[in-house]
Amino acid sequence: MSPKYVRWFLGELPSLLESGVIDGATAERLRRHYGTAAGKSRNWALTVFGILGGTLVGLGLILLLAHNWADLSRAARTALAFAPLVAAQLLALWVFRAGRESAAWREGLGLFWTLAVGAAIALVAQTYHIPSDAGRFALTWMLLALPIVYLLNATGPALVYLAGLAFWAGDVQSNGGQALPFWPLAALILPHVVSAARGNPYAARPALLFWGLAVALSVALGITLEKILPGLWIIVYGALFAVLYLAGEFWFGEAPSVWQKPFQTFGAVGGVALAFLLTYDWPWQEIGWHYLRHGAAYHGFAATLDYALAALLPVAAIVLLVGSVRRGKSHALFIGALPILAVLGYALAAQPRGENAAIALFNLYVFVVGLGLLVRGFRARRSGTVNLGLVVVFALILLRFFDEDLGFVFRGVVFVLLGLAFLVVNLVLARKKGAAQ
Repeated sequence: MSPKYVRWFLGELPSLLESGVIDGATAERLRRHYGTAAGKSRNWALTVFGILGGTLVGLGLILLLAHNWADLSRAARTALAFAPLVAAQLLALWVFRAGRESAAWREGLGLFWTLAVGAAIALVAQTYHIPSDAGRFALTWMLLALPIVYLLNATGPALVYLAGLAFWAGDVQSNGGQALPFWPLAALILPHVVSAARGNPYAARPALLFWGLAVALSVALGITLEKILPGLWIIVYGALFAVLYLAGEFWFGEAPSVWQKPFQTFGAVGGVALAFLLTYDWPWQEIGWHYLRHGAAYHGFAATLDYALAALLPVAAIVLLVGSVRRGKSHALFIGALPILAVLGYALAAQPRGENAAIALFNLYVFVVGLGLLVRGFRARRSGTVNLGLVVVFALILLRFFDEDLGFVFRGVVFVLLGLAFLVVNLVLARKKGAAQ
């Protein structure tokens, strides 16, 4: 329950007790139960302030060390470079010995320690003129900071670790290398994620980790795909967003808020955004085996990941989709059908002059998704779902209205037909409502 409603409910207990609705023992039990929930909310606020405090202290020390850095001797620079790192370790020892192992202490100290590691690496390298680049620095920093995640059981350093790995992967790929090691390195954080989600997967901490994982997976996938076969990313990303959404629905479908549904939310938003992109012609141009890429910038061995993901992710999405439909979650078809349509669209666009069919397919898909959300919202009387459906439909209409690739006559005829269809549907709904009344 939201802390706002918890406070309201606790404030209502005296009047309920006075009017005889509940007895004293029941009121006390309710206070203990919901008082714990309110306490957790306050603890989370303390954790946020701890994270901000640790981050600001770490960044402030880096700026202080940078002041007049060139005027210091090499020995003084070395000592100052290691000073925040030693201070973080001593503070961690004190935290453990004093029993101050709350989330606020662990998260704040974890971020400070992580920043201290990065500062020490950078300052020592600058002092002794050790050759390096941004990618190597990020990888070294993240590997040295990884133990902090498990020593302090802290989520902040885990998110920094994922972000740093993604930066390293982007740097490697942009310089002609291959960042496939990102995946086993990212897997090193999974035990922490599993441990955090074991008690309550809907708590703030695992939700934050799940959001970080969803973002990191999506970014790293685009970076590490070798793209030897043009357009294969359409299938891979379509299947990824579907798998995220369906996995969230399957295992975390009872989450009470959007914030606590990271996989569903990210998968749905990403899937719809991808579908909107695929209503244009540029993603479908020059794709398929006829445009296979060659050259020193492409690594044939790394393309194996592309082919494996293009084969396995759609299969995983279909399996999850079947499971969701069997459990009565037919709305999962909205996003679950995306990888199937991506494969079909890819097959169409790979044929000569077949991109128009793929474009029409995804325009129809986006329209059906928006219309399906409208119908589902009306049936369930959920204004939020109705509004979401309206946003999808009208966004598609506006994009097509300003699409210069379509002729004025074609757009005019289509819009008139769509308008008439909506008016007919509105008339039918109005008659049904009148008959029901």
